[in-house]
Amino acid sequence: MNTWVVVADAARARFLAVRDNPGAYLGSEAFPSSRPAPKGELEEITSLSNSSARLDNEDLVTDRPGSTKDRKGDAMHAYEPTNTAKDTEAKRFARDIVSQLDQARQDGKMERFYLLAAPDFLGLLREEMGDALAKVLVAQTAKDLTLRSAKEIRGALPQRL
Repeated sequence: MNTWVVVADAARARFLAVRDNPGAYLGSEAFPSSRPAPKGELEEITSLSNSSARLDNEDLVTDRPGSTKDRKGDAMHAYEPTNTAKDTEAKRFARDIVSQLDQARQDGKMERFYLLAAPDFLGLLREEMGDALAKVLVAQTAKDLTLRSAKEIRGALPQRL
């Protein structure tokens, strides 16, 4: 079974595959196998980066905010949008990650996956995920491990993957 681990935040996403884990699906918690649970090593397949996540909001927008009249009188004040350019870029990046995962699922490269993402970014990923992809999501953890080694990421996952 092709199991992936996705580690992401608003600036980067890493896609890792579980390797060398031949006995990982023997037994269960209710009926454990007599064999010891193997620890599958993680191998990085690919990564995505969102360079705009590192920029300030002012650097992403070239226009000044619009203005509107005050309710009382002729005073004008700047209009502040509810979503910043940085929020829009984060949503676009989440859409790119989900699209790549869904394509891997459709191509048969990935049958199930674990998701570890920064808490604020995890919600964006869940919003973009369709039903078919959500069905192959095994577990999700609100933890940012994008800068950690594959060995450290593996330590945050269940032993029996």
